[in-house]
Amino acid sequence: MSTKYPGLKRKHIDASSSDEETTIQIDSWARFIVIEASDHQALKLNPFAISKAINGCCGKVENVSRLRNGSILVECARRQQSLNLLSLSQFANVEVVVSAHRTLNSCRGIVRDRARCLSDMSEDEIVTELSTQGVTAVKRFTRKQDEQIIKTHTYLFTFSLSKIPPSIKAGYFNIGVEVYVPNPLRCYKCQHFGHGAKTCTFSPICARCSGSHESTECTAAIKCANCKGDHLASAKPCPAFLLQSQVLKIKHTNNISFHEAKKLVQSQSQITSVKSYAAAATITPFVQAATVSVGCQTTISWVGNQQMLNDSPAPSSPNTTTTSSSQTELVASSKTSQSESSPINGDIPLTKTEKKKLKKTARALQHLEVPSSQPTPVKVQNQFEPLAMEVTPSSTGHGSGPPSRSRTPVEPP
Repeated sequence: MSTKYPGLKRKHIDASSSDEETTIQIDSWARFIVIEASDHQALKLNPFAISKAINGCCGKVENVSRLRNGSILVECARRQQSLNLLSLSQFANVEVVVSAHRTLNSCRGIVRDRARCLSDMSEDEIVTELSTQGVTAVKRFTRKQDEQIIKTHTYLFTFSLSKIPPSIKAGYFNIGVEVYVPNPLRCYKCQHFGHGAKTCTFSPICARCSGSHESTECTAAIKCANCKGDHLASAKPCPAFLLQSQVLKIKHTNNISFHEAKKLVQSQSQITSVKSYAAAATITPFVQAATVSVGCQTTISWVGNQQMLNDSPAPSSPNTTTTSSSQTELVASSKTSQSESSPINGDIPLTKTEKKKLKKTARALQHLEVPSSQPTPVKVQNQFEPLAMEVTPSSTGHGSGPPSRSRTPVEPP
C-alpha cells in the first residue's frame, strides 16, 4: 500500500548533542607588536620607509606609532598580521627583533565570587579551567584579622586580551568582571610617581622632610616632596596622590594610554577653574534703570523699588513739587548705585559682553535730565497787555449805549 507522499521521509534528530556543556572560547592573540633594532638602538628609518615595509609585510594595520626608545609599536587588525610581524627578522633591510608588547596585550579585572563557587579551588586549578577564556593568572586577595591571614572571595584575574570581558563562565555560573584600578606607583628613592626605585635615575629625596638624603633615621620637620604640604610623601590625602589615582582610573576605565588620560584630567581641571559667565552674572550687581513719570499729577505717580509709599494724602497744591522731588531722588539714587556698584574698577574681572552692557546702560541714563530739588516758580503769561486808559463807572440811565451789566442789590421786604 503506497503512502500519500512517497517522496517524504521522517527525520530523526539526536537530542543528546544539546545536553553537552557549551564553553566560551576566546581567540587571544597579540594585537600590539614592538619592532626594535637588534642592537637595541633607535631605528633610523623615515616614516615613508616604515609605512611601505609594514604594508608589504602584512597590509593595512590599525595604527603605527614610535616609542620613546626609538622602536615602533604596531597595532594589528587581524591575527594573521600579528603572526606575519612576529616572524620577521629583517625590516626595511635592517636587522630587527619583533616581540609582543609587555603590558598592552593583557589586562586585569576584579572577580567577586559571591556564590562561593571558587572557594574550594586553588589558583592553578582556576587558571587551568578558564584558560580557554583567556585567563593566564589568578591571584586571591587576603586580609589580616587578629594576627591571622584570612582568604577573601575576591580574585584578580589576568587576561591575555586587550580589553577585559564583561563576564566569565565558571561551569554553569556567570560571574561578572570589574575594571581593576591599581594604586599609583611611587618611587622610594626620589618620591615621584610613575616608576620604581630599580629604574630611577634621580638623586635620593627624603620621604619625611623632602631633603636631599635618604629617608632612614630622619627627624626633621615633615614636608611632602611632591606638594610641599605638611604630611609625608606616602600620605594618601596628598593632592599628587589623588591626581595620579584619577588619571589611572580614567586610563583603565576608558582603555587609553596614561598620557591621554593625564591630558583629559588636566583639561577638566582647567574647565572647572575658569569662572563661567553665569557665575559672573550672579556676582555682578543688578543696575536698575531710572523711571520718570511725566503724566498725571497724583499722590503716587510711579512706584519704584527705592520709593517709599505714603498712605497719608498729600495736599493738592504741592503735588507737582512732590512728584518732581521723588523723581529727582529716584534718578539720583539710580546713578549713585550705578557708580558705586559698577565693577569696572573692582576686583571682579568682567567680560567684554558685560562691559558693553554697562556702557549701554550708562549712555541710556545720560539722556535723562535730573530736575532740581527746589520747586521752580510758575510764570503766568497774559496774552493781553494792560490798558493805558482809565475806566470810570457809568451812571445809570436810559441811553443809546449798551445797558450796564451791574445789577442793584435786591433788598428784602
